[in-house]
This record gives sequence, C-alpha cells and structure tokens, in this order.
Amino acid sequence: MRTRFFRWLAPGLNIKRWLFLFSTGVGLLILGVALMLNYQWLAYFEDVFLQLIFETTGSYNYTVVATIGFVAIILGILFMIMGTRRVIKTIIRAVIPADSEKVSDYIFQNIRLGQGPKIVVIGGGTGLSTLLRGLKRRTANLTAIVTVADDGGSSGRLREDFKMIAPGDLRNCLVALADKEGLMEKLFRYRFGGEGDLAGHSFGNLFLTALTQVLDADIDKALEASSKILKVRGRVIPASTENIRLMAEMEDGTIVAGESHIPHAGKPIKRVFTEPALPKPEGAALQAIDEADAIILGPGSLYTSIMPNLLIDKIAEHIQASKAAKLYICNVMTQPGETDGYTAADHVRALQAQGGASLIDTILVNDTYPEGDSVEAYRETGSEPVLVNADELAALGVRTIRASLMDDSGRPVHDSERLGKVVMDIVYALQTDIEPHILEYYLKRNDH
Repeated sequence: MRTRFFRWLAPGLNIKRWLFLFSTGVGLLILGVALMLNYQWLAYFEDVFLQLIFETTGSYNYTVVATIGFVAIILGILFMIMGTRRVIKTIIRAVIPADSEKVSDYIFQNIRLGQGPKIVVIGGGTGLSTLLRGLKRRTANLTAIVTVADDGGSSGRLREDFKMIAPGDLRNCLVALADKEGLMEKLFRYRFGGEGDLAGHSFGNLFLTALTQVLDADIDKALEASSKILKVRGRVIPASTENIRLMAEMEDGTIVAGESHIPHAGKPIKRVFTEPALPKPEGAALQAIDEADAIILGPGSLYTSIMPNLLIDKIAEHIQASKAAKLYICNVMTQPGETDGYTAADHVRALQAQGGASLIDTILVNDTYPEGDSVEAYRETGSEPVLVNADELAALGVRTIRASLMDDSGRPVHDSERLGKVVMDIVYALQTDIEPHILEYYLKRNDH
C-alpha cells in the first residue's frame, strides 16, 4: 500500500504539481472564509473548546487546544486524500477497460508509453507486424506506414471487386498494435474455409472493406474507427490511397506485373516500379516522417514490402531530409525469388539505389547463426542466412549493429519481444551518439 502511494510522487508524472495546487486551493478557501466572517467563527469554536477544557480539567490549557487543532489538520488532510482518491478511482473505472488489473498500473503504463520516442516504421508483411508487437509495449508514439501493393489472396480479390487498396497488411498492423491481443486478434485473423465465395477470405479484410464502404469509401476513416475498436496503440497509415500495381524489371529485361507474382518469376530483380508512377502519398505519412525521432525500415521482403513505400512520391525525399535516426532491420534469412544470395550490404545497396544514399544511417543485423531442423527446412526452399560484412557496409556509409534477434527456439525469424527491446535500446543510444561497439556490448548483456 505504502509503495503504491509513493509511486504517485515519482518524477515525470505531473501529479505532484496538481496535489500542491489542490492543497493551496483548500488553504486559500479556509483563509477566504475566515476573512469574510471576520474570524468570529474561529473565536466561537475557541471559546467552546476552552470552556470544555476548563470544565474537564479545572484550568485553561492552550496546549490541549493546539493539539486538537493539529489532530483536526491531520484528519482534514486524510479526508481530502481519501475523498479525492475515491472520486478519481470512480471516474477512471468508468473509462478504463474493465479487464485492467490495477488503476495505478494502467495509468502509469499509459503515461510511460505516452512519453516514449516518436517512431515511424515503414514496410509491410509479417516482418512489420512482428516489430510493432515488440515496440507497442515500449512507446505509444508509433506510426506504421504500410504498403498497399498486395494483389494476392484475399486482399487481391477485394482490390478487384471493390477497387480499393489492399487491406491485408493494414489489418495485420492493426491487430499487432491492439492494446490486448486475444479474441479480437483471432477474429481478425480468421480465414474462411470451404469452397464458397468466402473461402480464403480473412474476416479482418472483410471487416475493413465493409467499414470502408459504410464510411463513403474513406479508408482513413475506416482505419481510425478500427483503431478505436481494437484500442490500437499508435497509428496505421497507408503509404498511399491510390490503387497501385507493383511491377518488376528483371535482370534479363522481362517485366513481371503484380506483387504476388514477382517472387515466383525465378529471375534476379533489377528494379521495381509502380503503375501509375509516383502515386500520391498520404499527407499524414509525410507529417509522421517529418516529426519522427526514429525512422525504421523493415524487417520484411525487400522488394515487395519495403520498396513499394519508397516508390510513393516524396516519401524517400522526406526520409532523407529527416534529422531522425534511420535504421534498417535486415532479415535473418534471404528470401527466394527476391534476395537470393544477398548479403546485408546488397540489401543496403538496393535500398540506396531506390531511395538515395542518405536513406539509412544504421543497419541492425542478427549475430546468432541459425541452426537446427527449422533452418534446414528454410534451406530446402532456397533460403540462406544473410551474411554480414561490416567493412563493406561502412564503405556504404552505414554503421552496423549486431544483436541476437531470434527466439530461443532457434527458428530463423525475428522474435518480437527481443526485437522490440533491442530497437528501443538502439533508438535511445543513437540519440546520444554512442559508439556502435559499446552499444553491441550492452546489447549482449543478459540483464539489459
């Protein structure tokens, strides 16, 4: 009880100043009433106390009067605290989620998250969702700028039927940023089976599509409404609301149309582009980039999840112009059909070729070599661990930070909790210009 009380006096909560203001107000109220009544009521009570003391003890004892006054002050303060606490608790209980464990814990968590750095994450696919899950526990000032070029599966069918942007990656990010993932997460991820018209569709995609139609085909309003329903921490913004098509030119000159077809072309990718060219960006996305403390690209498919965002008009330019820390999270494994044989430096070269030399200043790579049956399963599909050459990356003007990013199972994928923790450490460290090797030493400690 004592510990929980003193938590309210912790620095940075902006509570002590209001307690002081409340106490000052009570004191001024008492003083004002006393002045208005010309002290007569105080004299009356003093006479009553003195008469009572005289009849009890046979003499006038001002020490007893002072003691009674002191006890009255203490009781008054206790009553003020108890009454204020009960009122605040009643109000808060009416507005916070019913399943929150403790009011104080809920308030402290939201204050702490609200004071976190402004982080913009750019990408798509499962990699982006993985990162968001780890970051939402550490800052509420999150903005996910999401690719809308997906044309496969449920998203592709809904794009064709309703002439809208792909909802799949947007839905995944909403679920990843939900305050508490549970039944709603399962519901949004639920995919209909069978052989009917709904077969293969995700409920979350259908929900977003229906909400967009109800709100006059306004995807921004649909995302805002969905965010309220899921109690999302942060914002999810499409890179563009135009119905774009991702295209790829292969090394042999052939053109492949459609995001879902590019990885299956079986040829090295030379470049990607969109139809129409330079789609109009979302204003909120550009504003988020301009106001960010850190901008993160990836993890995710290089050419079909990250690059499409850089093809949107002005997004790459705003990233380059930003003074924020710019971090690229490299994948643990290469991706068949997109980054076969790529090293970490090859990933950076591709990004710089598309978005400019100053697009990123730091790369985060996994330093734990994946082993086991799961890795062999990936190798059978043509995927290999991404090799890292720090000297090569330094020549590209990018500093390298290594950390263990996989979960303890040894699967060659990023662990959301570990990734979120490491990224936040890096964001704070880059704001202090700490040397990479010192940061790497810190990240390797088990107690950080």
